[in-house]
Amino acid sequence: MAIKQVVLALALVVAGPAFAMDADTFYTKGVALKKKGMGALFSPDIKVLQSEMQTAGASVKAENAKAKASGKPLYCPPTQAKMNAEQALAEFGKIPQDRRKAMTVRQAWRDILIRKFPC
Repeated sequence: MAIKQVVLALALVVAGPAFAMDADTFYTKGVALKKKGMGALFSPDIKVLQSEMQTAGASVKAENAKAKASGKPLYCPPTQAKMNAEQALAEFGKIPQDRRKAMTVRQAWRDILIRKFPC
């Protein structure tokens, strides 16, 4: 990993929610990468989006674990639930653009999981 990418990834982690990417920017960048096909692998945006999604995923998973421990889980995925990048991007696309612009990737991912895997 290039030093520039490491610095960017650390900046995203350290910045935390105050500088979290909005869900519409995430979706727009994701759609653009999808259009590039294999060329997306060479885009610096891919690492940014992966980092954003990993951070959002870990945060929502921890929130759900805490809620589950109190007896009120947010969402209840099947044991083998998996979603690939294309499926996740499609789920972001189901959120109306005006809502995506007003929410972070974490908030959108939380809403997606609650809708997709109700308890």
